[in-house]
Amino acid sequence: MNLLEPIETTRFLGREFLVWLWFESELFEGQVSAHGVGDFELFLEKQIILESGGQKDREQSKLRGANPASTPEAREALRQGKTPTLASFRLRRNEQDFSFAFHADAFLLVGVKLPALLDEKNDEPFYERISLMEDLEAHMEALYGDFVLLRSSVAWEHIVLPAMLRWVHDRAPVDATSYRKARTEAIQQARGKVGKKRRAA
Repeated sequence: MNLLEPIETTRFLGREFLVWLWFESELFEGQVSAHGVGDFELFLEKQIILESGGQKDREQSKLRGANPASTPEAREALRQGKTPTLASFRLRRNEQDFSFAFHADAFLLVGVKLPALLDEKNDEPFYERISLMEDLEAHMEALYGDFVLLRSSVAWEHIVLPAMLRWVHDRAPVDATSYRKARTEAIQQARGKVGKKRRAA
């Protein structure tokens, strides 16, 4: 088997993860949460790139501005079958702002800007930067962990995907409170099943 095949066949997950982040950040007006890290703020800002097709017939939409993901052009690109490959985010927790772009296909955080350092003396800034970077990675890993649990559960087909399709096509509004309750319960149930399997092993 081609060593690159597993990478290519799972590349769609990064884009689906990015669409899900986009959807939940808009639905919850930036007030998101994830297992292990609690509540924090997450907003798309500055730029988003969406693509469709393969290497030869690729079509790309690059949108920039204060909030490009909320523009009619961004939603129309989704309706046309384009998926986001890169988007810029601002993550805020404990009055600290992190800005970065998520590269979906490579599954990388790029262009990371950390909060202002608290201590500029001696070697402390180095260790503080490492700590802040680890903090950012922990939040993204927690979000991805919740996404994977949802994506592999029946809730994806019955709860998440229908809500995302209504959002993409501007159909009946998604009730944020009901959706949050249902997706949280689904994640908790999925996490419980994973825990039982691990204990059984």
